[in-house]
Amino acid sequence: MKSSLFNWRRLIAVAISLGLAGAVPAHAETLLCVEDVAGGLRFVDGQWQGVKFKTGATQYAITAPASDPLIYQVKQIGKDDVQFTCSRLKFDNGMLSDQISCGGLGWGMIINFAKLRYVEVYSLGYIDDDRSGQNTPSITGGKCSTISP
Repeated sequence: MKSSLFNWRRLIAVAISLGLAGAVPAHAETLLCVEDVAGGLRFVDGQWQGVKFKTGATQYAITAPASDPLIYQVKQIGKDDVQFTCSRLKFDNGMLSDQISCGGLGWGMIINFAKLRYVEVYSLGYIDDDRSGQNTPSITGGKCSTISP
């Protein structure tokens, strides 16, 4: 076990020195992401409750224009509006970050290019204590595939 741990530490050290850990080559990728799981909070019978939501298999296209491979747009398939605009970090060694965060206070999406997964969070409603039932906080997650534009 100890020698196995030593080997992993050594491999990680080599990967970091070569600039391979936590980064991908510096080119824009296009992803198709599909909602897989969902849950959240709902105001029911005078109190907030945790609930599981049905998934609608919502699909998103995550693309970057050729003119700026560091700016991504998230669009829900079937809708014209850009839901999020996101920036991807480029490291000094020319590699891109594995992960991008989009959105702002109360609503956003985190997309991981290496693991091909995303999480979308909507937190308003509970934070505002909106008891109308029309403003339900949620978290959804899904899996992505790299596609050729």
